[in-house]
Amino acid sequence: MPVIPPTKLAELQKSPRNIRNVCVLAHVDHGKTTLSDALLATNGIISTKLAGKVRYLDSREDEQERGITMESSGISLYYKVLTKKESEVAETATASSEPKSDHTVSEYLINLIDSPGHIDFASEVASAARLSDGALVLVDVVEGVCTQTVSVLRQAWVEHVQPVLFFNKIDRLIVEWQMGPSEAYVHIQQLIEQVNAVLAGFWEGDRLAEDSRKLEAAKEKWKETHGEDAPMTDWYLEEKDDSHIYFSPEQGNVLFGSAIDGWAFRINHFARIFAEKLGTSPEKLQPLMWGDYFIDPKNKRRVLTRKQYSKLYGTSKAASVLPLFVQLCFCPIWQVYENVIIDHDEDKIDKVISTLGTKVLPRDRRSKDHRILLTAIMQSWLPLAQACMVAILEKLPSPVGAQPLRLPPLVQGETKPASECKGAEFKEEAERALFTCDSGSEENPVPMVAYVGKIISVPRDTLPELSSTNSQRNRKAMTAEEMRALGRDAVRREFSLSGEAGSATPADTGSGVATPQDTGAGDGGIPVESLVKSMNEKLNTGSVQDEAADRNSAEDEILIGFGRIYSGTIRVGDTAWAMQPKYDPKAPNSQQYLKKVTVDALYMLMGREFVCLQQVPAGNVFGVRGVSGAILKSGTLASDSQTCPNLAAMHSETYPIVRVALEPINPHDMNKLVRGLDLLNQADPCVQVISQSTGERVLVTAGELHLERCMKDLRERFAQCEIHVSEPIVPFRESIVRQNAQPGVVLGGVGASGQSLATVSTNSGQGSTPDGESDLEELRIKPAEGQQRGEVSLSTPNGLVTVTLVVEPLPEKTIRFLQRHEEDIQRIVKLSSSKRRQALNSAAEALESVNADDAVPSALSAAAEGSSRIIVGEDEDDEANETGGKSKSPKPSRVSELCPWLQSRLCATLDRAKGWDTQRVQYAAEHGLRMFGPRRVGANMLIYAKDVLQQYKKPTLSWFKQQRMASLQGSLSSAATPMLSDDEYDKEESDSETTPAVEATRTAISICDFEESVNTGFQLATQTGPLCFEPMIGVAVTIKSFVYNDSSAASVNMGALSGQIITTVRDAVRMGFLHWSPRLHLAMYTCDIQATSEVLGKVYAVINRRHGRILSEEMREGTPYFTIKATIPIVESFGFADEIRKRTSGAAIPLLIFRGFESLDVDPFWVPTTEEELEDLGEKADRENAAKRYMDKVRKRKGLFVERKIIEHAEKQRTLKK
Repeated sequence: MPVIPPTKLAELQKSPRNIRNVCVLAHVDHGKTTLSDALLATNGIISTKLAGKVRYLDSREDEQERGITMESSGISLYYKVLTKKESEVAETATASSEPKSDHTVSEYLINLIDSPGHIDFASEVASAARLSDGALVLVDVVEGVCTQTVSVLRQAWVEHVQPVLFFNKIDRLIVEWQMGPSEAYVHIQQLIEQVNAVLAGFWEGDRLAEDSRKLEAAKEKWKETHGEDAPMTDWYLEEKDDSHIYFSPEQGNVLFGSAIDGWAFRINHFARIFAEKLGTSPEKLQPLMWGDYFIDPKNKRRVLTRKQYSKLYGTSKAASVLPLFVQLCFCPIWQVYENVIIDHDEDKIDKVISTLGTKVLPRDRRSKDHRILLTAIMQSWLPLAQACMVAILEKLPSPVGAQPLRLPPLVQGETKPASECKGAEFKEEAERALFTCDSGSEENPVPMVAYVGKIISVPRDTLPELSSTNSQRNRKAMTAEEMRALGRDAVRREFSLSGEAGSATPADTGSGVATPQDTGAGDGGIPVESLVKSMNEKLNTGSVQDEAADRNSAEDEILIGFGRIYSGTIRVGDTAWAMQPKYDPKAPNSQQYLKKVTVDALYMLMGREFVCLQQVPAGNVFGVRGVSGAILKSGTLASDSQTCPNLAAMHSETYPIVRVALEPINPHDMNKLVRGLDLLNQADPCVQVISQSTGERVLVTAGELHLERCMKDLRERFAQCEIHVSEPIVPFRESIVRQNAQPGVVLGGVGASGQSLATVSTNSGQGSTPDGESDLEELRIKPAEGQQRGEVSLSTPNGLVTVTLVVEPLPEKTIRFLQRHEEDIQRIVKLSSSKRRQALNSAAEALESVNADDAVPSALSAAAEGSSRIIVGEDEDDEANETGGKSKSPKPSRVSELCPWLQSRLCATLDRAKGWDTQRVQYAAEHGLRMFGPRRVGANMLIYAKDVLQQYKKPTLSWFKQQRMASLQGSLSSAATPMLSDDEYDKEESDSETTPAVEATRTAISICDFEESVNTGFQLATQTGPLCFEPMIGVAVTIKSFVYNDSSAASVNMGALSGQIITTVRDAVRMGFLHWSPRLHLAMYTCDIQATSEVLGKVYAVINRRHGRILSEEMREGTPYFTIKATIPIVESFGFADEIRKRTSGAAIPLLIFRGFESLDVDPFWVPTTEEELEDLGEKADRENAAKRYMDKVRKRKGLFVERKIIEHAEKQRTLKK
């Protein structure tokens, strides 16, 4: 097939109704790139023979070596369709065929995006789904619905992308598993049910959230009309049809095929073939092609149901008869494979070729490789590209049809189902242009809005306008006359340049000075002054151009934005506003996320190549140069930052978890490393680069494979220097359990210098002697008489304040609840904090404009009213229903109702737990709970005891009550933020009115004055625990007393005392933590493995060696494969995939997904102390303590004290010879 010129593709960009933006989604190794190769062959980009072998869209060297896709890449394809005038039956035609007279020709532009399938590159899938309107979802019929299949389906669902299902590798059912057509039919039926079950779960979750929003709106309306206390009646939920979301072959949204063999089909293809033989129309036959429908053996033109067949021919015959789909679709395909591959009967092969009417070349027919002959027959009979292209055109929407459904959630922040977005109202002209995909014109321009899904880094020579060589293939053929014209222009340009140089050179006189007579100024020539001025301008211009050329030549890597334009037309040279996801035109502090950029170049992405464009209209995928530095990873390009909306950020299924510290081997290359990390941070959507206060550069990636790719890019492309990589930095969590602390734990130095807060006594093994027992009792951490366990009293260094607190573990149910609802707590905290900031800004502006005494009350009240109005607008926030709880009521979306909902369920988790009686739980929920930590959202709680709260001048409320009051009233008191108490905030407001006399009379200092310091100390303690300075989890801290030890407060330095209280509370919490038996929580992976029974034992051996745990093992019905689900610590997972591949000879490939944190039930300070332990393990305790090993490893990395035995056994002495 001839190559389609780029000019033809550029013309098709102007017809948005004939554009399809499609991404290919699937699990890893399910055949995405192989399918893409077959589609590329239709445009002559690669040979049909090489389709599936070239992997054209895998342009990276490591992608070709590993055989997996790591980066999403796009390409534009041309396709022509011939439609009969008298009917709507479509037939395809190649690009070179001439249209018939009774056909109409339709030309389409397919923007195809191939995406990775590995979990480490899920962010690439997110960007591909955002830029597309439809998706081809591939499922391997052998491996079935895998974990990443569910992830890509969820990504398509969230982005409102219309999917088409493709069952790939059906040839493996025939050749490898040797299934019959009926068995394969039943197997595929089960796979369709599994995929539809996944979609049903998504639909149900959206329905629950939607019903919750409607119920809240109905309650508000009922209260307005019937009063607050009137019970609501006449409420019911509407039933909605969900049949349109499912995959069904008779609807035409399911394809069957084999990408490696180059064939695929839909049911309508065979319906058109057999409709005439059965005496019916294809439209009537197609719904009967899937399901229990059978051909009447006596009357071949009649189709029967199973019930009718049983009634006519008996139940036994009905059980053995083949369904219509199997008989008409699968049986012919099975016969081709059996005759060509399995049995290879030459006579039957000739009969098959003649019966199917396929064209097979003689060399393919004589080929000794049976697979080549099979591919030739199947590609001619059921071409893969034709089936996929027609399905894309018929079942996937164009930008004009898709944008009214997809953009309302992105523009207006609504998360309604797509079915409710059809009637969206246009609030502004920009929204109208977005929803209608309006490109505008030069006479009537419309606002331009585009979304950059990711930034890609390409070599400089790849870009045609910056390439120093002619490596870019020029597809535009030039005539002889055009080449002669270019030659004449070049000659004229050369003569003109030489002429200017000759006239600008002064005459060579003996003195070397040019006189006016020499230059001809007296004869009406060019004056000397103007000549000098023009020469200086030329020299200055040349120097600037040389500097720009040198700067561009120094940049070996160019950053290109990979985006999609939704409205307007973007042109080269245009000025646009780059808006990052955090930008909000209404927020005064968000201008840092807005930058003005100039479009330097536009490109049509053609896989490995880039084609220059002058403009790109709405509805197309494109590349743009000039946005580097303005858009970090993704963002919005708009012609107006005020009227054009900032599209919502993308939803990603994975988050970076693996950290490594980087440093150059040669210290002189530090600048190269910094620049390389900056490029990598922009070019990779799932990378985080952290610069520590110590100067250390930390790279955070999604997984081990992602880390390898990033380091390869840094060394070879971005930094181009040798880099030393530390061992992976894995996060841990510190917790406590209700067990006795180890007797060998000794409290060490307490302070912020990084000293050890806990060490293990070296003589713990000597506990059998009486003296050792007495020493051990002195070292044992235990509360003093009259104190409960975990209670600590600590005074500030100046002795003015004594704080008594109790540290105790939270129940496991409470920890899981707080972790599950961390996003809800964070949402409440952010909302209340933003309202307080807005109110303070309003008050400050009022103070500047009018008299301070008159303006303060009015400004505060106006700010509070504005805050409450803003909160009312949050009613439509998207909150998924919490299915993990026991409550039947759905989680409310309004913050004012979310607080009591969380409070009641938190009390339920604490009910009847050890140490938490009903009275204490009720008091904590109503008054005592002050905040969570660390970062105010973690799974730790700070509670004030009743005696402490009595020091307040007025009644106080718990954290839940404060947040609810802030959301309902927009209050500016400390209820808006738990970091300030009511009295503290009142004190701040009245500081200006406080006189020295009043200050002198205030002699009592209480916790009201230092509540912020106490809360900050709690946050610091939970952020860095005593074991290895990792965050705490599952700890409750109760402040029992806060005593000021000096009777006079006149000469107190409040600032210094505040800092001392922070460190005192922090150290007291850490000391109380060590009263209990500590535990480390490890970050865990969920490991999914598919393996046969032959390698099952080897898989188990590798998992056990890595301290993993088997969760389940299931044998897939009808297959020889076992599906193993296990958990493995992330700290032990590095090299796990390579080891399991080596042990199983590639028969098992694991997929690792971040699971969360799990407790390691080993005390890191454990040593044998009892007689049984000493008898079993001995005094040396040769068995390794895994928790201590992890703890010491982290402490050593952070530069903390680690106790090590330099001399293990001193029984023998060795003398070295001189």
